[in-house]
Amino acid sequence: MQLHAGQQRVHVQKSSSSGAQVVRAARVAPRRPAVRRLAVRAAAVNGKVVCVGEALFDFLANEKGVPRSKVKSWTPYPGGAPCNVATCLTKLGVPTAFVSAIGNDDRGSELMKLMKEIGVDTSTVQRVDAPTRDIYVERTKHGDRVFAGFGLPSEQYCDCFLDEEKLPKDALKDCDIMVTGTLGLAAPKTRAAMHTAAKLVKSGGGKVFVDVNWRPVFWEDTDAAKKIMLEFMDLADVVKISDADLEYLYDMQFVTALLNPCSVADKLPNAPAVLVTAGDEGAAYCCRSTKGEHTGFVPVFKVGGSVPSLLGDLGKMRLSWTVFNCLVFWW
Repeated sequence: MQLHAGQQRVHVQKSSSSGAQVVRAARVAPRRPAVRRLAVRAAAVNGKVVCVGEALFDFLANEKGVPRSKVKSWTPYPGGAPCNVATCLTKLGVPTAFVSAIGNDDRGSELMKLMKEIGVDTSTVQRVDAPTRDIYVERTKHGDRVFAGFGLPSEQYCDCFLDEEKLPKDALKDCDIMVTGTLGLAAPKTRAAMHTAAKLVKSGGGKVFVDVNWRPVFWEDTDAAKKIMLEFMDLADVVKISDADLEYLYDMQFVTALLNPCSVADKLPNAPAVLVTAGDEGAAYCCRSTKGEHTGFVPVFKVGGSVPSLLGDLGKMRLSWTVFNCLVFWW
């Protein structure tokens, strides 16, 4: 996943952590695109969103079919799901703040600069004396991406140190919706801050959207992970969950979930809206309110393109319309 701020000029330098070459992209000041605003029935155009979670760099291998130890050069792409959501919403004209712990290093400063250029409210970011996370991603011969580990032990990165005492309480109480994931729950300090943030949002009448993401490599105690994730999901008003997450958390197969997404919603009684994604198999949703129950299935549409990340981006577009249909009914 990557953020697009504008055109890039590329040069090569040596990575301090791996010794391999890193293709750096020097960004040119972006042209601000025309903004399209979407108004959905009771959802106000001026709705405020707060995204809580990680910002990082994905280092994508430039060679295909080569293991990490033999990769000669990598291209870093800024990302992290909550950060991506914050930048995309801002580009759509939705006032969005980003709550995260970002390192006092060059990578952290680059992320901050990029978000400010796009227009994300970064006054809510905590800068900490810990390195900004890097994730190394190998590519198969066919171009598919495979996670290949971090540059450092996971618990040393900045996103593990979000401080609940420094949370922007007023911004959280005043927002309409908080968007967050589950990777931060692996770090005790950040976990406490995420729980506090969600409770602050709900105390102000806002909604909490949780994008479930099970990645065992983030967790020191994988046995405890399931309970911790499920406890946090109880705070959610909207839950987005993938086929892999379903299998881990509920031992449920994606076929069952896609045919009957309300069977997933039954396991999340506190969440009126549940979204299920299953990659190439499509997506489904179940939404419940005083108006009744609304469900649907969204198949994958075929597109052309040779860049692997294109399919992931289009998958997000597909899910966006799923969210759109679901929330129009629920709101």
